[in-house]
Amino acid sequence: MPKNKSAATRYRIIDQCLRNRLKPYPSKARLAEKISDVMDVSVSESTVEKDIRAMKSDPPEGYSAPIEYHPFHRGYYYAEADFSISGLQLTDEEWESLRMASALLYQYAHVPMFRNFKEAIERIDLCFGLGMNPDDPDIEKAIQFEQPHSFTGYDWLPGIHEAIKNRWLLGIRYENIYKDEIKEYQLQPLLLKEISKRWYVIGWVESRNDYLTFALDRIIELQTTEHRQPLRSGFDAVKFFENAIGIMQNNEKPQKILLEIKAPFDKLILLNPLHHSQKTVSHKDKILKAELYLSFNDELYMRLLGLGPFCKILKPNKLSVRIQEMLAQTAKQYD
Repeated sequence: MPKNKSAATRYRIIDQCLRNRLKPYPSKARLAEKISDVMDVSVSESTVEKDIRAMKSDPPEGYSAPIEYHPFHRGYYYAEADFSISGLQLTDEEWESLRMASALLYQYAHVPMFRNFKEAIERIDLCFGLGMNPDDPDIEKAIQFEQPHSFTGYDWLPGIHEAIKNRWLLGIRYENIYKDEIKEYQLQPLLLKEISKRWYVIGWVESRNDYLTFALDRIIELQTTEHRQPLRSGFDAVKFFENAIGIMQNNEKPQKILLEIKAPFDKLILLNPLHHSQKTVSHKDKILKAELYLSFNDELYMRLLGLGPFCKILKPNKLSVRIQEMLAQTAKQYD
């Protein structure tokens, strides 16, 4: 095996070039150029020739790499198509999955907190020879990822994340659009959560003696107070939203909800449950009876209203009455 880091790096670069399916059969000149570009040093063709010879040698000096020269293409290739000195053996489907995952991450490359994604993906490409080009317009023609309509608030992510790690206190000025007011809070941030491309921070507010949720796009000003706060042992990030749909949590105890859902939404709800607590009570004659265990919040109301005439709330009566009130208020809009 290589005795120095520079040789090991050159071998990895040669390996990824030999496995690059978009640019097969690299010549010594192309390999030398690629190594020079990546390592920012001048590498000769004779060095490449020595490296290939070393890679072909048996362990522990080399990798027993089956490198051959193709006279027609005038370049080098692996005689065993799936060979790699990294030992990573993936099928074509797995290569494609890795490419898609990289493309998914790449869409966040311009977000401040995730700006290193682009470099990380390029390093993955270098190590494994994926031949990726996330900017390829053909990707968007075949597969489209959901894009956020606005990146407002994303700039707060690094500061909040740093405060969570160090248990620092945050001072924020926040716009409450429901009450049409701007207030200041001292917040001990505990969790960052993303839902539908929007980010939220959940934390403890001493003056309210409660955990509150703040949308990052409504934070007007944020200041970090580098005073380490005691660890809040009572907060469980997993359980905090366990019985809630969406981001809004309240102090009410969750209740059992029984729904009757008609076709075609019966099958859709089975394929895409409203919540992980959903259980099928019965499903016959194209009518699904489903039970859930949830706290009531506005996001739950919106999901149920979105099912329209295909959903009837059987229990509890409190929830049924609330939905009926909201439907009546909606109907008045069209009087």
